[in-house]
Amino acid sequence: MAKNKPTNQKYWEALKRKTLIESTAASLRLSGINITEKEVERIIDEAKTSSISDKDLNKILSPKQLAVWEYLQKIDETTTGEIIKKTKIARPTVKQVLDKLLRFKKIERIGLGRSTRYRKL
Repeated sequence: MAKNKPTNQKYWEALKRKTLIESTAASLRLSGINITEKEVERIIDEAKTSSISDKDLNKILSPKQLAVWEYLQKIDETTTGEIIKKTKIARPTVKQVLDKLLRFKKIERIGLGRSTRYRKL
């Protein structure tokens, strides 16, 4: 075991946060979105305390993710299957954006399992 390896919890949490911010910013820039690490950090902090703004949401979602978000804004409630049919976007992408929108407090999940529905807040 290395002698100088940091073992405290705060160090690892700070490193995890830094990595999350850097990788998110890099991924967004690769997809053509002009965003700084400071902007990503602000959005992440905002999402922890309140619902993220639509302006910021539009900035950080990919075009396919935006298509799912735009569909959700037009309907009262829907299922994952309905989203897939209407947007013609693959299930993994739909699930990913639903998870992201749940974390950002933009939608709510109703029910569990096959009967799960989603509704815009």
